[in-house]
Amino acid sequence: MIDLRQNKGFALIFSLIFLFMIISFMAVFILAVANGVSIANRTANLKKAYYVAEAGLADAYERITVAGVNYVPPSNGLTYIPSATTDNGIYAVGTGSGSYNVTVTVSMVPRLNYTLTSVGTFGNESKTLQLKMTWASFSKYAYWSQTEINPTYGVLWWVGAPGLEMLTNGPVQTNGQLNIFGNPTFTGAVTEANLPLINGVLQSYTTSNTPNYYYGQGTSGLESNPNVIFTAGITNDAPPVTLPAQNTLTNINAAATANNQGLVLTGTSSVIFNPTGTITVTGNVINSNCTTTTTYNNTTINAPANGIVYVQSTSTIPKCNSNAADGNVTVRGTVSGQLTVAADQNIYISGNVAYNSDPRINPASTDMVGLVANDNITVIQASAFANEGPKLEMSGVLVALQGSFQVDNWWTYMGNATTAVMDQYGSLINYVCGATGEMDMSGNLLGGWNQIQSYDSRLSNSAPPGFPPLVNNSTGGVSYSKLSITEL
Repeated sequence: MIDLRQNKGFALIFSLIFLFMIISFMAVFILAVANGVSIANRTANLKKAYYVAEAGLADAYERITVAGVNYVPPSNGLTYIPSATTDNGIYAVGTGSGSYNVTVTVSMVPRLNYTLTSVGTFGNESKTLQLKMTWASFSKYAYWSQTEINPTYGVLWWVGAPGLEMLTNGPVQTNGQLNIFGNPTFTGAVTEANLPLINGVLQSYTTSNTPNYYYGQGTSGLESNPNVIFTAGITNDAPPVTLPAQNTLTNINAAATANNQGLVLTGTSSVIFNPTGTITVTGNVINSNCTTTTTYNNTTINAPANGIVYVQSTSTIPKCNSNAADGNVTVRGTVSGQLTVAADQNIYISGNVAYNSDPRINPASTDMVGLVANDNITVIQASAFANEGPKLEMSGVLVALQGSFQVDNWWTYMGNATTAVMDQYGSLINYVCGATGEMDMSGNLLGGWNQIQSYDSRLSNSAPPGFPPLVNNSTGGVSYSKLSITEL
């Protein structure tokens, strides 16, 4: 006989177990949904906190770039933004808002640089971003000019023809208009302002808004093909970038004289760079009474402590009663360490200027040199050829503030584009495009050197000793380079 009471008890127990399982599954499901919503909300808030932290960096960056070169927060590491006198650090994100807090630390090594740390908060979530930035120097350009029309030779051409293919590697800026013969190659970004200006006098261009192509544009013959020439693109009618010549010289001179850390020579001088890190100097040190205190006659000495040699004219010392434009220096040699040689008037180059440790071979190299002339930087054709032969090394940042980088008597050496090569590595900054050689209508080199420019990528965030920052024309403050943005 079947015991129905036993079966009823079993059914009840089974029903209770089944009900418990359903309730448990529902609880787990509800909990999973709740956790999913929570995770989704947290993920969204973390993303919004990231955006808020970015806003804090942008705020601080804008304030520093507008403030100028001398801006330093009240105290390193203290809160800089928000400030009671500026804003409350609130940034809207969608329908809500978050807050950011930015701290700023400053260092002068190796040049003025900032570390901005921004903590962005949205809801209960926070993100921390850090931006490192340093001031930018005009050495960041592979090539810069105010105008591409030479007052002596007229229009000077960038050439790309069989046997003479000019190559420029790195960022290029001209406030004038590029003149293109054939298809030279620019592998960096190119910007031109198309300002027809020579020594402050407006000129007329036959072509405006784009480069001046000798044969026009096309692909059928010697015509220029912009897609081949400007492999990283070109921006026409770009904002001009100015170089205040006097301020630049004044800043370097001040750096040379600060705490007697540099070397200031007066009158015609010469400096030979030695691979041991020393320099061999010919010239005089003259005090404010126009008294010679030190005479160097092919004398080898240690490089100045701050790496700056400044050659001034005797006319800058009132008691010398001189009108001479003799702030000139002749240089050559192999640089070991970091040096800048600047001159009131001209710099003459009589042979190779090279690095003891070539950064193209050794990326860890710290060797760097800057040559800054108020007027011209001129390669002395006869001396350079006699000292080095047909191939010439020109490493460094070459700056002719109110003149040109050029070769004198370039027509006296009739070479060919393969053997007569000037390897100009680093950066070339000149007010007026200068002549380094001559070619015929077929692109054959008739005299001088075939100039091959190659950019030293270290210069994107570094510069030789004493180089002043680049002014941002739109704000009047200093231009900065962003070195890195990281999430902490």
